[in-house]
Amino acid sequence: MSLVRSGAGVSIAVAVLVLAGCGREEPVVADQAPAGSEPAATTAAPAPGQSGSLWRGGQAVPLDIQVAHPNGVVLQVTSLQSREVDTVVGVRILNGADNEIQLNRFNNRQGYIVVESGERIYISPPAGNTRLAIQPGQSMEGELVFLGRLPQSSSAVLVLNENSQTDNRYTRTPGFRIDLPLASLGSAASEGAS
Repeated sequence: MSLVRSGAGVSIAVAVLVLAGCGREEPVVADQAPAGSEPAATTAAPAPGQSGSLWRGGQAVPLDIQVAHPNGVVLQVTSLQSREVDTVVGVRILNGADNEIQLNRFNNRQGYIVVESGERIYISPPAGNTRLAIQPGQSMEGELVFLGRLPQSSSAVLVLNENSQTDNRYTRTPGFRIDLPLASLGSAASEGAS
């Protein structure tokens, strides 16, 4: 996950996020075979039809979901994309609390997406901020990366700080459980593309 602090960097962060979402359906192959040689039997590109196992075929879907925690933290989910080896959730987090908050306090599998089958796709926090700490009065924007692709499913729940309270106004580790209505998101995106 890459997070960017608010302020002058916000417009840059938005531009980076927009550029990062473009053309992500197939990975770039770094090494090309020399001219005149036969292509290698295996490539980094997904096999034809393989993207069918991804939610929405791997397309990024813009979202507008906002959840406010009683301690003053607001979490906005701005996009969702399933890729071959991971799932990316675009977020904007505003810390209106009086203290630093942490959205991945113990960094031990308490942040994940759970789909209707019960499968969990666990978060892969950034190395420089594994606890997803945000200072008071600050906001961060970026992408949460989860290890594993989001399968075809009609619903899922984004969970941050699994065992923390969702209603304690004094907590420094706010718990979030955000419904991701995948079926309606997929059909709304399909209608918009028609």
